[in-house]
Amino acid sequence: MNHGDPKNPKKNPHPVKRYEVTATAEAPGPWDSVKGIVFFEVLNAACTPEDKFLGVHAIPRDVPVDFKMIRIDEKTWKGYFYRDSMRDEDYYGLGICHWEASGVSAIFTAHGVTFASGDALDVFLRKGSQTSFFRKSFYEDRSSSLTSVPDFSAINPQVVQHPNDFFPISVNVKEAMP
Repeated sequence: MNHGDPKNPKKNPHPVKRYEVTATAEAPGPWDSVKGIVFFEVLNAACTPEDKFLGVHAIPRDVPVDFKMIRIDEKTWKGYFYRDSMRDEDYYGLGICHWEASGVSAIFTAHGVTFASGDALDVFLRKGSQTSFFRKSFYEDRSSSLTSVPDFSAINPQVVQHPNDFFPISVNVKEAMP
């Protein structure tokens, strides 16, 4: 019996669970690019082979899917993804593996440095907008060899003590009409 490839799952030809992502960045300058990314994971481990020695299932790695973010104004971008973009399949002959969107991020890039702000999808849906803070110096330093920079929470002591050294990127995810 021929099964699909869990590393490259097929797309659902008729997704219906549409979600809107709005990202706002208060950066000290313009962005070279902005995109969204949603991560999908297999929900039900029973559809995967079990390692009898370790007693765990071999669950496929998360699958990232990019989506387009459109600029709305100077600081705001909007994009859409489908929560049911991946087609559920039987990969191992053990039953249908069910895919679910697990995390969402907005990826902002300036002069080769990535500023990624995101969270688990269920956190967005329960708590609403999530904000990450980034050092302005990482944005302004064009000689840096960094390709991505760390984010900080609003309660981080550095952000609290030196708020003018940071800028926020806020991301909100909500269900949208198809």
